[in-house]
Amino acid sequence: MISNRNMKTTSLRHTFTIGALLVILAISGATSHSTNKTNPVFRTVRSLSENVQTDTVPCKSGAGTACKCPGSCMTPVNTNASVCKLNKCYGWDQNLAKCAETGPKFTPAIVLQAIPFTGVFGSGFGNMQRWDIFGIYMAVAFGPVALLIIACCFAMAGCCDQNENRADCCKCIYSCIGCLWGIAILVMWIWGIVVIANKEVMGPNGCSLN
Repeated sequence: MISNRNMKTTSLRHTFTIGALLVILAISGATSHSTNKTNPVFRTVRSLSENVQTDTVPCKSGAGTACKCPGSCMTPVNTNASVCKLNKCYGWDQNLAKCAETGPKFTPAIVLQAIPFTGVFGSGFGNMQRWDIFGIYMAVAFGPVALLIIACCFAMAGCCDQNENRADCCKCIYSCIGCLWGIAILVMWIWGIVVIANKEVMGPNGCSLN
């Protein structure tokens, strides 16, 4: 029969292991995010977005109703102003002098979601500024920790059968919840890759990935 001290030690060891794993994953995700700032792909995307106008563009010629817009993604403003208003989800690339989509960038989103250490936290959706979906990922990643601790506390307090070894009961609870937790994280990770790869999720402004 395992003593109460041994049961408590086992419970604390499992709790510490789970907590340490989550800390490592969080640090890895933060490191990957900071590394992306110097990555050539992300730097190129950022530099391109800085040269894209998203509000109005000067008319190519004329003014008011006679205004001729420089691109097909805009319409003349029906005033005396010599400007064109850009359509939703479009911008004007000043360097290339052509229309550009302004939705979330596809490459950073799919890369962050495909990397396991960042994808399990829904970093791809965070990059898209879809904080609602990102919050769901964080809840799935960290929520079960509290559930595990509470369930084990109930088991150690006597919710299990008095004739049953409480340490074994606690291990069983950890195994069951841990298994379901792992499956949920895996499913969410794969789902995120699929919907981003198929461009099925929109950005916060209702624009699709580009």
